[in-house]
Amino acid sequence: MKWFTALVCTTLLLGLTGPAARAAEGDLQLEAQWILGSNDPVAKGRPVAPEIENKLKRLPLKWQHYSLIATQSFAVGKDGAKTVTLGQDCEITVKNLGAERVELTLAGRGKITQSLRKGQTLVTGGNDENSIVVLRQAD
Repeated sequence: MKWFTALVCTTLLLGLTGPAARAAEGDLQLEAQWILGSNDPVAKGRPVAPEIENKLKRLPLKWQHYSLIATQSFAVGKDGAKTVTLGQDCEITVKNLGAERVELTLAGRGKITQSLRKGQTLVTGGNDENSIVVLRQAD
C-alpha cells in the first residue's frame, strides 16, 4: 500500500511540475541577427549562414557579401514584448501578437508587423545604410 501511495504522489507531483517546466504555449523562441552588407569579401564579423545569405541575395540589395556581427536568442510570451540590444547602434523590440505574428520595432526606424512561422524570415534595414536585421523563429 505504501508503494501505491508513493506512486500516486510521484505521478501527481510530475503532472503538476511538468507543464511548468515547459515553455508556455504562446511563447515564441526567436533569434535576431545583426548583419552588415559589403562588397568587400573580407569584412568584419563572421560569414552568415548559407540559408540566410541565399535569402538576402534574392532581395534587391546592392551588397555581394554579408557578415554576421551579432546574434541573440530569446523568448517572448504571448502579448509580451522583449527589447534586445544587438550592438551599440542596433536595438530592437519584438512583441508577440499571438498566432505566430510579431511586431518588430527597430529603434529610430519604425515598426513592421508580419507572420513569422517556422522557416520564415523577417528582414529589415538597420540604422546604417549597410545594416540589416534578420528575425526568425529559433530551431
